[in-house]
Amino acid sequence: MTTRRTFITMTAAAAALAGAVLGGSAAAAAEFEFSYASPYSPTHPYGAADVEWISRIEEQTDGRVKITPYWGRSLITSREGVDELAAGVADMAYVAPIYARSGYELTRNTPALFYGFADAGKVLDIYMKLWDAHPQFAEEMEGVHVLGFNVGTPMHLQLREKPVNTLDDLKGLRIRSALDYVGPLADFGAEGVTMPMTETYPALQKGVVDGVIAPYEALKSLSFAEVVKYYSELPHSRGAYPSRAINKAKWDSLPDDIKAVFDDNIEWISLKTLEEAQKAEDVGKAYGEEKGVQFNAVADEVKAEYAEHFASNAKEVAAKLDEQGLPGSDVLAEIRAAY
Repeated sequence: MTTRRTFITMTAAAAALAGAVLGGSAAAAAEFEFSYASPYSPTHPYGAADVEWISRIEEQTDGRVKITPYWGRSLITSREGVDELAAGVADMAYVAPIYARSGYELTRNTPALFYGFADAGKVLDIYMKLWDAHPQFAEEMEGVHVLGFNVGTPMHLQLREKPVNTLDDLKGLRIRSALDYVGPLADFGAEGVTMPMTETYPALQKGVVDGVIAPYEALKSLSFAEVVKYYSELPHSRGAYPSRAINKAKWDSLPDDIKAVFDDNIEWISLKTLEEAQKAEDVGKAYGEEKGVQFNAVADEVKAEYAEHFASNAKEVAAKLDEQGLPGSDVLAEIRAAY
């Protein structure tokens, strides 16, 4: 991570200067002023949670803390967010180390160990306990202090021509899929196709693919309800990850009472983010129903059989983490014990 940060540091001074110019017109300076960078907009579920979190922090610190948000990748990117934050591009940020091209091995690979989970709230609870139990998670986040976590809501099968009720129904289908799902799909005769989500709508429209693994909210946010007829609720868990953080030097400069306010709100912002994400899920499902998408539940025994086809990959992931001196097998065992 150090090598990447060498390049990112070059942009930090410019960002700091821009923040000083933009913030210089403030009528009254707070005791602690921070820039907050997010790749999302304030209307996105994650941004909406941030807006309330910022207000909450400012209120609970009696105005001693002032946080100025910068939305929409104006300061920070998705893939290199932790490195950019550690380099000082912003004081605080929404980060997503699971999307980094390299590094963060334990953080990036743990989501694959949550196969079969359908309850995002349970995944978040387990992950936060893992974070407390295994210091290697925090050690990977060198240069920042984590202030919150995110969990992805489960994804399911959205299909053009027919629903999936049994695993035999997957045979012959071409499904836009994340790489982690390609193997299990192949086990049942389906072809997992990797492509950007932005290219999936026309691929569905033209019949290049028969379906996509995506959450309810994509029915509206990506307009998939216009090009699919069926939504089969076969869960694909997405795991959890640290999602809000503050530059470590900034954190170390704060007094204990201000640190306590931030730390006391870690669970709040994590649950608030899930709450906002679930609202988007509900809106997406309602939109799908309006458009005539047919929803079907999948039997528990079918879900269980499908989930088991992720087990061998999870064991391989855990073993590779073990080889790197990370607690892969221990984390896997703890996750599966809680399933």
